[in-house]
Amino acid sequence: MEPINASERKSLKQTIIQEIKQYIIDNNLKAGDRLPAERKFMEIFGVSRSVIREALSYLENTGVTRVRQGQGAILNESNIDKLLDSFFFLWQVNGGDLKDIQSLRVIFESSAMEEIIKIENNNNLLKLKESVINNREAVTREAFIVADMNFHKQLLEATNNVLFIQMTNMITSYFFESASRIDITHQEFQKINDEHEKMVDMLINKDVEGAKSLLTAHINNTKKV
Repeated sequence: MEPINASERKSLKQTIIQEIKQYIIDNNLKAGDRLPAERKFMEIFGVSRSVIREALSYLENTGVTRVRQGQGAILNESNIDKLLDSFFFLWQVNGGDLKDIQSLRVIFESSAMEEIIKIENNNNLLKLKESVINNREAVTREAFIVADMNFHKQLLEATNNVLFIQMTNMITSYFFESASRIDITHQEFQKINDEHEKMVDMLINKDVEGAKSLLTAHINNTKKV
């Protein structure tokens, strides 16, 4: 038998990765469930231990599984942080413009506003307004930025959509990490907070179009880094 070349090995690893994923689906495994041992996968798929290890290592590195001492590979809860973190890193390396992130934020947060109105959960909006009022006590530049970021994250979380929240939280966090170099004065922060409060009041009064219009201007007026 001729030795397997590099391209064949890569193709075999990709095949086994997909086979393991299908095994997880077919066996209805959930977060916290343990995957079979390497030897079991070797028997199921008829490949070497090294190929199984490479496939399992890929699944661990991409956040599908985690390895627990003495228990082997455990299936993770759904979380796309690692995927988006890698995406935004490469996006930045390849000359990404922060204005693109601003545009994404407008799209996602506008969608969040529509969803909040649709599910009619005023409790989340009342908590958000209380948070805005408490934010007025911020006195340092760092506190201004944290308060601003938390408002937008809480707005997204008010949709109660777990996948949506995971996606948008990463985008919001990435933007504010870049924006942490912005110098915000106390007067500017109070204007930002006034707009936050006005948006919440509009949503409470079901004026979603007014809230979206203010949000768009609010995000697009962010100081340049």
